[in-house]
Amino acid sequence: MKIFHVFGDSVTLGVNDAPAGGWVARLAGKAAEAGLPVPPDTFYNMGVRKNSSRMILDRWESEFKARVIDGVPSYLLFCFGTVDMAAPKGFPNVPLGESAANARDILLKAKTYGSVALVSAPPVKDAEHCQRLDALCTAYASICASIDVPFIDIFHPLLKKGYVRDLADGVHPGPVGNELIAAELIQAPALSDWFKDENNA
Repeated sequence: MKIFHVFGDSVTLGVNDAPAGGWVARLAGKAAEAGLPVPPDTFYNMGVRKNSSRMILDRWESEFKARVIDGVPSYLLFCFGTVDMAAPKGFPNVPLGESAANARDILLKAKTYGSVALVSAPPVKDAEHCQRLDALCTAYASICASIDVPFIDIFHPLLKKGYVRDLADGVHPGPVGNELIAAELIQAPALSDWFKDENNA
């Protein structure tokens, strides 16, 4: 049995894909199709609307501990940054340097509890917001390399696959976009062992 804890913002929550549960539920479905026994393996979606890295830093550990089962391995997947790099007042909600530092603090602590990986924020329609997310992707990749945590860049592959066409509000994907995210993650080499049934390995 495994427990997957997925932390993020409204993109992780799947606000424009509610009936299907967003990319987290779609990823769970793909893992089940690949042979992972779901259930009893469990996927927890802990995406929260408008959550920045600053907010996730404050909440993730307590939410994680509420879902731990003794003797069951935990897999912690983080995906954030969209809110950080939004600039409704003309400047990012969270400066890039602070966002990178928040990611580092989150990941270092999370490593003490189980297997950990960070997923880049996906692209958005607004060009300037997208440029900031591109820079954040680079910063997050550097942080992950320095602390030996897998980093999965979905930003650039999704751009090439026309992901932004599924962003009705410019930020949140619908069924097509969430399916694209799930497909990228189920195929990510860094996560290949996560979705294997250990009883049949």
